[in-house]
Amino acid sequence: MDDQAVMQQSDQETSAQAVSNRNKKKIKATVYLTEEAERAFTELYIHRLRKDRKIDRSMIACDAIQALYEKECGQPV
Repeated sequence: MDDQAVMQQSDQETSAQAVSNRNKKKIKATVYLTEEAERAFTELYIHRLRKDRKIDRSMIACDAIQALYEKECGQPV
């Protein structure tokens, strides 16, 4: 499988995950970011919009938290 096919498959899986996550109950939270983190967050949001992946900023934050949890705790959420 070439790199583009792998990226496309990954994008499709992420989109499917985003759809399933939208149906889950959401809890409002306030998070304080450094300027660097906010800039990276905005750039990621813009990057996803340019790829025509309809996603909100909350989903990006949820994905990031879940990925960090899996990385540090070694188990899926």
